[in-house]
Order: sequence, then structure tokens, then C-alpha cells
Amino acid sequence: MNDAEILDRSGWFARQSPALRGALMARARIARIEAGQWIYGTGDALNGLYGVLEGSVHLLLALPDGEARLLDVVQAGQLFGQAARFGGGPRLVTAIAGGPSRLLHVPDQALADIARSQPEVWRNFTELLYGQLAGALQLAGALIHLPPRRRVAARLAMLALAADTVTVTQAQLGEMTGLSRKTVNAHLQGLERAGIIDIQYRHMRIRDRARLQAAGNISLP
Repeated sequence: MNDAEILDRSGWFARQSPALRGALMARARIARIEAGQWIYGTGDALNGLYGVLEGSVHLLLALPDGEARLLDVVQAGQLFGQAARFGGGPRLVTAIAGGPSRLLHVPDQALADIARSQPEVWRNFTELLYGQLAGALQLAGALIHLPPRRRVAARLAMLALAADTVTVTQAQLGEMTGLSRKTVNAHLQGLERAGIIDIQYRHMRIRDRARLQAAGNISLP
């Protein structure tokens, strides 16, 4: 599978025209990074679009108490980041590699260069940001209103948008749902007994995506 096919999992990339897909891949920088390596930090200037080709990226949110909490784990095939044109301010989260990873980065200047011949890039980039905002609102609703079992299922379903195997630990799921690891384990065991997931070391394999979304009372693409 080539890099463009990996990014097709995001849905957004797959919907773009061949000309735009080709331009983004041609202007992208590809880099391998080690576990724990910073990609950008809270307060940094916005500098373009990122995609995970291998591995995963952890997005951390700084809280008023000075601690950083795990907000999301970006899986292979997913896109993240923002362009300065649409940002309105600095980075809101810190992004670090969750393990040895390979990333794609299309810098702001490359996006501006592409827009000279393909101005739709900005409209399509707005569509991507809208989708990310919609996902964030769904997540907020799940964390506020869903009981623990549905909360775990919903969060796992959101992480599994781009692949059937999700790189995440039970402790990380606990941090992202506000639950203890013991509570998360109990609900994951229930999902496994139901044939919806397989629990693996530092991974979760999704066996039935539709039933997982139903268990989380959430509708996703």
C-alpha cells in the first residue's frame, strides 16, 4: 500500500480530485520520528497539514493545573494540524509521537503554492477542519452524557475511523474517557465477549464496527 492509499482511509483525502491529491503528495515532506519525539507544542505557530503514515501521534491538552492530558491518539491514515490561514491563533495542543512513526507534512507555503493553480484547496481544507470540529463535538457529548460502557465504546469507535486495528492501551483509553483502567478493562472485556472487538497488547482490533458504534450510541462515517 502506497502513502496515498494509506491517507485514503481518512475519507477526506479519498474525496479530493486526482490533481489535488497529486499536488499534496508531491509537496509533502515525509519523516520518520521516534517514540516521544515532539512534532509541535502548545503555543507554536500553525504550519500546515500532517498525516500519519505509520505509527500514531498523541495529542495532549494542557490544563490550568499545569498537567497535560491525553486528548486523542491519531492513527495511521488520519490527518491532523491546521493552516495559518484558518487558525486565528497558535497551536492549542501538543503533538508527540506515540511510538516509532512515519509522518507526512504539507507546510503552509506548499498549500499556498498549490492554491495558486488549485484555489479549491482552501475550500476543501475548510471541509477537513469542519469534520474535525464535528468529531470534537461528538466526543464532548459522549463524555458528558454517556454512561461508562457506552463512553468506552464511543471513544474506541472514534479512534477506529481509519483502521480496524487501533494503537491504544487500556490506560490511555481510561485517560481519554475519565475512567480508571480497571473500569475500562471491564467494559472492553464485555465488548470482546460480545464478539465486537479483540483485545491485543497495546492494540484493539475491531471485529464489528457497526455494533461498536451502536454500543457507543454514536453514528460515524
